[in-house]
Amino acid sequence: MKKKKNTLKENPLIKDIKMNKKAKIKNVTSDDENEIKRFVIIILVIAVIMGIIYGITELFNNKKDSDTVDVIDGQINYDKVAVGTILNRPYDEYYVMVYDSTSKEAVKYSAMMTTYKGKTEEEPLKIYYCDLNNSLNKKYYNVNEDNKSNKKAQKVEDFDFGDLTLLHIKKGKITEYIEDYKTIQEKLK
Repeated sequence: MKKKKNTLKENPLIKDIKMNKKAKIKNVTSDDENEIKRFVIIILVIAVIMGIIYGITELFNNKKDSDTVDVIDGQINYDKVAVGTILNRPYDEYYVMVYDSTSKEAVKYSAMMTTYKGKTEEEPLKIYYCDLNNSLNKKYYNVNEDNKSNKKAQKVEDFDFGDLTLLHIKKGKITEYIEDYKTIQEKLK
């Protein structure tokens, strides 16, 4: 026996229903795929924006770091004075060596000060240093351009210092002006 072929033709309505089902399934998956694509795109856009913001922030932070200055704790030198404070030191009697730290002889003057021991080693007179190269003190250096100190000065406004001056001060008053290197050297032995 021969098998009979199914000669029934498929009903066009059934065919349309099957095709619609397939189309709906395709549409459902394509809608889901579109939603996933949109989600991934949104995530990527957010990631790119965050990356740009981070990059800009790092750029400015690096710029700020390179502009910063290292701060070093300062040290106060109690042996160095400005011209304006020469007469009001906390001792009753002391010396002030006044000279320009940039002069050729500055090393000799500094060495003379550091080797000073005073007349009695128990209590030598305090010695201060005043640098005429300091911007606060420059206006008192060679005011009259004669390279000599104003030996009559008793107040700050009258000061006029030459290249080297040793002041001996007692109770806020200047008792000696010494400008000769050899004399200063003898005084500070």
